[in-house]
Amino acid sequence: MLQAEGQANLFVVFREQADLRAAYRLSWNQRGEYVQRALHDVAQRAQARVRARLDAERIPYTSFAINNSIYIPNAGQALANSLIGFPDVRYLRLERLHPIPEPVQADIDDVVINATTAWGLTDTKATSVWSLGYKGAGIKVANIDTGVQYNHPALDQAYACLSNPGSSACWYDPYGTYSTPADGNGHGTHTMGTMVGDDDPSLTYNVGMAPDATWIACRGCSTTSCSDSALTACANWILQPGGSTANRPHVVNNSWGGTPDGDTWYLSYVNAWRAAGIFPAFSAGNSGSTCDSLGDPGSYQELS
Repeated sequence: MLQAEGQANLFVVFREQADLRAAYRLSWNQRGEYVQRALHDVAQRAQARVRARLDAERIPYTSFAINNSIYIPNAGQALANSLIGFPDVRYLRLERLHPIPEPVQADIDDVVINATTAWGLTDTKATSVWSLGYKGAGIKVANIDTGVQYNHPALDQAYACLSNPGSSACWYDPYGTYSTPADGNGHGTHTMGTMVGDDDPSLTYNVGMAPDATWIACRGCSTTSCSDSALTACANWILQPGGSTANRPHVVNNSWGGTPDGDTWYLSYVNAWRAAGIFPAFSAGNSGSTCDSLGDPGSYQELS
């Protein structure tokens, strides 16, 4: 693509990767700081020469610590050829777009229409867990999706920054479209509802697995697709929303994917989250019914 079009969005991925194993022996607060510091130190060291070159030529770029990479929009062939020659660089990768599947209208029978609790909650026995007193209190969840309608009546009470909706501690839109949590597609609002949609009696319908949890969100997908750069920016943000690891979630849901099995491009992000004490969940995909039909990142063994 770079040779044919002359320019392309490019990731420069560096050889050195942070050793995060020690984080697993630390407390929640300590491991978040440890992971962020380790990733930052490695990125600063490994990227120094390439960043100096880009700065000298005033070439715009974004540095990411989570996977020790640099993103360069509209890179030309000559620049790519020169960057691959740096000893710290492992490889170059073109940016991809991951399409969002079109929703399929399903038939809804009278049982669902007349129900007061979503069938998924009943099937997973979530209501039995609720009866033991576990409804998500004290837990913060996040999603990387098409955004979230923060003032939706099933979600507004759980938004962690309701008094300041645009706070960078709770919301990030790498596309720069929405200053407060919004969703031009609806998918992200749906997945957040599955996680924390409340049981407010006025709504007469319960949908969330953990209705007492709070939520934050990053818009990794536009209305039609998810770009590698936005997904990477979100992965990086999840480690320290608003610049503080204290704001990070306990769980991050990713209902996107579909790259061919064996594509490990998002694996370093998953490993960094896990080291920081964040549980990552990914969609298994909507096509097929066997393990062979799983796409990445959902098929990573590190998620099992």
